Amino acid sequence: MATLRVSPEQAIALLTERIESIKTIPGDANGPGYYDLVKWCSKTWAAIDEIYGSGDPRSEELRTLGLSNCACNSSVQALLLLETYHARLIELIDEIRTAEKNS
Repeated sequence: MATLRVSPEQAIALLTERIESIKTIPGDANGPGYYDLVKWCSKTWAAIDEIYGSGDPRSEELRTLGLSNCACNSSVQALLLLETYHARLIELIDEIRTAEKNS
């Protein structure tokens, strides 16, 4: 478990907020818009940096999930990417909770 830069409660709250905010990303019937997803990712990366620090492997891992440089076919890619982010953010919450129980 990495050292958190914030309390476990605050870390869980930040991660939960990023998960919940997935539901509010603007888009159409096909999925989120490319630039709206970019905005969501930027805020998510900032939250991870706040929790773990910018040099932590978790920060780098989430950034490498990344987006293509092209907005074409972005709705399908965005849905897949959001599923991956959602799963990883849940894993991070579980890691924090497990570390709390074991300490």
